[in-house]
Order: sequence, then C-alpha cells, then structure tokens
Amino acid sequence: MTVVRAVLIFGTPGVGKSEVGRIVAERLGLRLIELAELAGGEEADMRAVSARAGALLRRGGGVVVSHVPFKPRGLIPRRVVVLRRNPIELVEVLRSRGYDREKVRQNVEAELIDLVYVRTLEIYGPRRTVQIRVSGRTVEEVADLVLRALRGEIRSEEVDWITELEADGLLERLLALL
Repeated sequence: MTVVRAVLIFGTPGVGKSEVGRIVAERLGLRLIELAELAGGEEADMRAVSARAGALLRRGGGVVVSHVPFKPRGLIPRRVVVLRRNPIELVEVLRSRGYDREKVRQNVEAELIDLVYVRTLEIYGPRRTVQIRVSGRTVEEVADLVLRALRGEIRSEEVDWITELEADGLLERLLALL
C-alpha cells in the first residue's frame, strides 16, 4: 500500500479545493495547507511559496490546495489533482461568495479555457496530472475520487467545457452571464 504524505490539489477559485482538501487531509491524517498560509498573507511570491511548501511537506506531509499550480521545492509528487467545475455552476458559486463581476469573469474564463489544468500539465506532465469533475458530485464523492487518483486507481477525466456547453446549447447563456 502506498503511503501518501504530500497531496497537491489545484483548481480555479470556486471548484471546491478547500472543502475536498479538508476531507482528504482528514482521511489521510494530514494537515490542510492553503495557498494563503504558504504566501504568508502577502501577494504570492511563488518561489517563496515553493520553498515553504517543500519544507512543510517534507517535514510532516500535508494536503496543499491552490488556484496557482506550482512545484514544492525538493518534492516530485507521484500525482497531482486538478478539480474542474462546470463554468455555469462556477458563476453562481463565485457570485455567492461576493466576487465582483470582473473577478467572476476572469475566473470563469480561466476554467472555460482549462488554464489551471494546462499549467499543471506543463509542470507535472500528463502521467502525474489527474483532472476530476466536481459538477454533479458531492464533496465526499470528489474526495473519494481524489484518493483513488492518488493511489493510481483512476485516470484523468475528459473535460472540454466549450465543446460540452456548445453541444448543450449553453455557451451563449454562459457568455451572457459574464
């Protein structure tokens, strides 16, 4: 059995990283580490974030959640997870959090064009990167999928929001919401 000590969960704001990360951390007996903690409450200097994350994870392990994909210094995780949410749902989640119109637009566009997923692929490659849809699933179901992905039991799910929304006749509706 593989012992998981360092877990990285990435995704656009609003996809559920913190909720899922909290459950995954609890199930693995690890602590949850959010990007804000690693950044020290300042604008994220990703070199400093990488160093802090690497030190924390090497010392005691943990589940890191971040909207900015990065590589913790001195660690090469076997797998990293990118959570994905349907952009129409994401609009509602971000609005409910009080995001202004421009922030909603920026984050939904990032999800729509796979920004976090593509950046994660650039850093870790397709063998280490697993994307998981959160839409239509409970937080517990997503946490179960994350754990299975970390053990290598599932592959990356296909996500192409533009094609899906066009096929369902919803792309124009999404654009009108932005």
